[in-house]
Amino acid sequence: MTSILVTGGSGLIGSYTVKALVERGDTVTVLDLAPPRNPKIRWLLRDVWEQVTFVEGTVSDDFPTLLTTCKDYNIKKIFHAAAIFRHAYEQAHPYYSLHTAIAGMLNICEAARLLDLGRIVFAGSNGEYDSLTVDHDVTPMEPTVARMFHPAVGSIPYSTGKKLATLIGMCYWQTQDVDWVNIRLSRVWGLGAKKETTTGTILMIENAVDGLPTYLNLGSEDQTRCQTYVKDVTQGVLLALDVPNSQLQQRVFNIGSLEETSDRDTARIIKELIPGAEIELEGGGVNRRAFDIQAACDQLGFEPQYNLKAGVQDHVAMYRAYQRYRTAK
Repeated sequence: MTSILVTGGSGLIGSYTVKALVERGDTVTVLDLAPPRNPKIRWLLRDVWEQVTFVEGTVSDDFPTLLTTCKDYNIKKIFHAAAIFRHAYEQAHPYYSLHTAIAGMLNICEAARLLDLGRIVFAGSNGEYDSLTVDHDVTPMEPTVARMFHPAVGSIPYSTGKKLATLIGMCYWQTQDVDWVNIRLSRVWGLGAKKETTTGTILMIENAVDGLPTYLNLGSEDQTRCQTYVKDVTQGVLLALDVPNSQLQQRVFNIGSLEETSDRDTARIIKELIPGAEIELEGGGVNRRAFDIQAACDQLGFEPQYNLKAGVQDHVAMYRAYQRYRTAK
């Protein structure tokens, strides 16, 4: 049993991680602006939330609270998932997004240095690979390769913040011996996700279950990307928290699926699983390069459990269970 702090524990990735940590016997503290507000996340955590210690605060603007929390609850490891992910807002107000990413990572790493904490795992992003937002290359993105001066550099505040946070984490690992690891994620989706994180995936699935039509201007067959089901992300987080340093040959890993799929693939699978589902997609969307996850498989022991179809099946089952729960109440 380990005492673990999860920042951003009220969000999608944080909440699934909190559930998995509690269920395996860890002591979990969540630092976030508020307890989960999303009714689907509250449903997900309904059986474990009473075992979680919640601390209200922001990791980027309240360093004293972060330090006190780590001391008071004897924190040994941190999963740092707190972030601002609202694309339109970030484009209009980049300061807030960048401040949250940069100051948050700086505070986490400094707390780890001062208190001699154990492993820090950072929820990174495929947006740290600049080229994927501009050109589509069949060569998978490999976590030790980076191009710092690409036409896409700085075009998206969220991705820019993630890249800068990674530089801070790497600096503290290199110069202060802070045990820091970045797991880069690609289009994470699952029950409870915000629209900004999944485009139309959640809408297509849940509308189909509810018997509602979906009409989206998203993509075509050749617009593909690595789509990662949230439960595979959770597996990656736990492995990154646990793996001994002796097994690590690097500090940045890709966590994703083994396949590159499109929104039309998602629609086709939904129609197979839910006969009569009405989904129409039109042109648009952005190509994303595939992830090279070999390093995560070799060094972390990561093995994806959900391809796109398995993820859709699980989401459908969870959403139906959530709807039954709501109806019963």
